[in-house]
Amino acid sequence: MMSSNELLLGFDARETWLGPQDYWPDSRKKMYLLRYDVVRPLSIDTSVWRDVFDADTSLQRPQWTGPIQNLWDNLATLQEYMDTVWSERTLPSWIIALTLQVDVCESEDLLEWYARASNIIPSLRDPAWVFLGYDVSDKWLLSGLSNCGYGTNESEIQILRDTYASDLNEHHLFDSIEPATAFRMLSDERVQEHAPFFVFGIWLINKEESLYSPELSWKG
Repeated sequence: MMSSNELLLGFDARETWLGPQDYWPDSRKKMYLLRYDVVRPLSIDTSVWRDVFDADTSLQRPQWTGPIQNLWDNLATLQEYMDTVWSERTLPSWIIALTLQVDVCESEDLLEWYARASNIIPSLRDPAWVFLGYDVSDKWLLSGLSNCGYGTNESEIQILRDTYASDLNEHHLFDSIEPATAFRMLSDERVQEHAPFFVFGIWLINKEESLYSPELSWKG
């Protein structure tokens, strides 16, 4: 269902081939997650969920993809680029879209977001895209949910987990807007150096599974 409370910010290609233990060992989960049982955390933050160019350094990222961090401002351009540079690769990835929840955003911040997202193509989310969850991040797309350490005060950490863990899905994202909004306000207080925080939706556009298989090819 399309929402008038969303602003489409851009698109990205994220890896789905790395073993979670490679960069989400238990020690990192304990420091940065509210749910330890999440196998593969997803996020708007590429330190949490790597884009394909960070995960495979043999790939060359174009000099310009769009005005908002490393997001792509044109979905067709991203898909065409992936089809070209990955035409014979076996590594799977997901194409995603990212949206801003404008109804829980201060008006002065909204002006900047609308300016930054003024040329996104397409400009509206496709209702067929699959909702993965809400993340809470700062304007530079650093996640307050899964990339701002929860410190060493065990009693404070336990309160946060008791409050929010049940609202997080298997991707370590919020399923509904209410707890995401509450956590955004908490993040403004908890991590003041990154405030203000915002609520972002993450949407799955396409799973890019490999069409190339060594078993199906031969060289003459």
